[in-house]
Amino acid sequence: MVLPTGQRPPAALAQAFPLAARAAALAPLLLAVCPVSGVIPVWMVVFAGGMTAGSLEAGPRETRRSAVAEPPLGVALPVEISGPAIVRITGWPSAARNQKWRVPARVLMTRGMFPEPLGKGVKIGQGIMLSGEGNPPTPGVLLTGPLTLSVPPRSTVPGGFDYRLFLSGRGIAWQGHLDEWDILPRQDMVSNLGRRWLHPLRAGLVRRLEQMLPGPEASLAAAVLLGIRTPDSRESSRPFTDLGLAHLFAVSGLHVGILLGIVMLPAKIASLSPIQKIWPLMLLLPVYVVLTGIPGSVVRAASLGFLALAAPAAGRTSHPLRLVGILFWAGTIWDPAQNLDTGLRLSYLAAGGILAVSSLTNGFKFSNHRFGGALLTGLAVSAAAQWFTLPLIAASFGRISMLSPLANLVAVPVFGVGVWCVVVAMVLGEIWAYGGQAAGALGWILFRCLAGMAGLISRESSGFPLGLPPPGLGALGIWTLLSAGALWGLHQHRREKLSGRRALSLVVVVLGVGLVVFGPAAWRLNEPGRVTAWQFDVGQGDCGLVVFPDGWKLLVDTAGRYGFAGGNQDGPLPRNIIPFLKRQGCRRIEAAVLTHGHLDHTGGAEALASAFPIGKWYVSGKAGRAVTGLADSLDIVHPEAGRVLHRWKNWEVVVLYPPGPLPDGLHENDRSLVVVLRRGDKDVAVWSGDLEIDGEEHMIASGWAPRQVQVWKAGHHGSNTSGSRELMDLMNPDLILISCGVGNGYHHPSHGPYVVRGDTIATLRTDLQGTIRLSWDAAGGLEWTVMTP
Repeated sequence: MVLPTGQRPPAALAQAFPLAARAAALAPLLLAVCPVSGVIPVWMVVFAGGMTAGSLEAGPRETRRSAVAEPPLGVALPVEISGPAIVRITGWPSAARNQKWRVPARVLMTRGMFPEPLGKGVKIGQGIMLSGEGNPPTPGVLLTGPLTLSVPPRSTVPGGFDYRLFLSGRGIAWQGHLDEWDILPRQDMVSNLGRRWLHPLRAGLVRRLEQMLPGPEASLAAAVLLGIRTPDSRESSRPFTDLGLAHLFAVSGLHVGILLGIVMLPAKIASLSPIQKIWPLMLLLPVYVVLTGIPGSVVRAASLGFLALAAPAAGRTSHPLRLVGILFWAGTIWDPAQNLDTGLRLSYLAAGGILAVSSLTNGFKFSNHRFGGALLTGLAVSAAAQWFTLPLIAASFGRISMLSPLANLVAVPVFGVGVWCVVVAMVLGEIWAYGGQAAGALGWILFRCLAGMAGLISRESSGFPLGLPPPGLGALGIWTLLSAGALWGLHQHRREKLSGRRALSLVVVVLGVGLVVFGPAAWRLNEPGRVTAWQFDVGQGDCGLVVFPDGWKLLVDTAGRYGFAGGNQDGPLPRNIIPFLKRQGCRRIEAAVLTHGHLDHTGGAEALASAFPIGKWYVSGKAGRAVTGLADSLDIVHPEAGRVLHRWKNWEVVVLYPPGPLPDGLHENDRSLVVVLRRGDKDVAVWSGDLEIDGEEHMIASGWAPRQVQVWKAGHHGSNTSGSRELMDLMNPDLILISCGVGNGYHHPSHGPYVVRGDTIATLRTDLQGTIRLSWDAAGGLEWTVMTP
């Protein structure tokens, strides 16, 4: 179940879940005893129940606050618990920012570790995502040291990446940090296994790949085979992501299937019996699952592969869809929270969809022609996987590539052969050096050609993306009915009650209606008859959006960068805001305002210019430097007070400041561009950048100061250097928005309560309330919603 944006499962449902989950444990029995024709609907019920279980399990975790402010208008600080701890490393470390590592772990001791009352939330066995510095620890070791725990943050924009949900799906409840740590001298079987066997084996495989392949291909191969993600592999896989081929580089059932094929090929050539084929898998699969970090998708694929081969060895046969359903619900009973793992859900949905369609089409046999049949089979497999994962892709990623079916048709076989070559080269190189080198060279050529093709197509088309807003319950209901209709049509065709042409027509109609429901029908940020605005949670920075009913969009500032300085362009805008805009179908930004030249307001300008065509850049102070070379000089405008940026009926956006050339020596903050949203002759909402008291005095003296507004986006992140008594008396706002970051070093906000004529003004803050959405109806009535982080 995918809940609408901003909604949470009721607490009563979350509390009632354990009993419901135990009762639903009988569901696999239905899969075991129902006839083949009933497997598909029963499997759909089982999967829907498991997804509901996972969503309800998330309820209590979602209600935890990640930041608090004391007093209410003081600096927001992360919710943290500190104390001495003993933890066990349970996974493989990965590189994080600033030369740090990050690794999953579990708490082994709690008594006396953490102060009450917050400490009562830490339980023995809870998972934590641990970070630290120095040489990363190996799986299984015990670490001790001063541990600081915090609540993982939620998504900063609707439908964005939810780190808390991501960790919950991996059984992790906290973020943790060890400033200093020691390895306990105690040795046990788990730590010895990780330190003496698994770590050297994994490191040896990585070294072998690096010796055999050039850097880019070696990093991709390590990501594909072992799940090792590095900045290089992420950068190399970006064109594939644009084309809907990200699954190639996420260790999943596809890779397990490739490895199973490599293992089973010699067994088939040697004509081994089913029982003899099982023994190599019993040795290989557990080791491979651990080497990849025990991701849920690999566990599912390895278990399914083992069961599929074990059934013939035991003299029994079973419908693959039955096995998938039983595995899924067994995992749900074991840990319902695992169903929050997007990778696992995608894996089950894709596998279930492919197996369902395969069972109704005799293994995707659409034609007796060898080439035509293979082509249709490839397209059908890709289309089935994409259709049955569509709601989750919409909820998690917000876009699909319209080229994905064709791209998969070419990429999957080439990719599979490349992986085969690399694995064969690693094995063969130990016994026949020349043969290993030849296989490795062929794998390198295939990977390099595939990367070149993906890069070229991605540059020219960006994969023809289709934006997919998060689906509501209505869209999910329509998708379910369409899926049932398509499967019914295939079933009728199998029973020869529906011709192939009519069955194909039905499937095409289903796909077309589904894309309309999930995509074009929601391709607009604008709402008929309503003006909307967003103040995004971008940490210590600023970024707002105003959208008119006619589709005109104004972006006010572009937030900062992670780390602020240096050549790294990564930041909140490319990480969160641009994906949000694209998933809402945004293709163009008509106007972008850079209020002044500080990096926390202009840091995302380059990323914005790369992502969208920009109609005009309106800048003030030194902000023009941020877009020099990014836009035509004629599109970079230094407006003065009175400039109308856009008008729709009786609504308009107007520049209020600066009134003209400003005196030398004025601080950059006091050169901030100020814009107002007006309805008729009434000022409705004001964005004033980092304008401080000196700039406010210039604006008041010029006669352009706003009056009697509904909303004011506070100047300088709510600092006490802005919001003078004179300006507050003129504006008399009903609502104030403050954009600032949790634990920022500037101690924002610092203004204290905003007061006009004895009344304290309602205030919303992005560090505490998250992204804020404002909406005005035709009569100027205001509604707002928040997304608590």
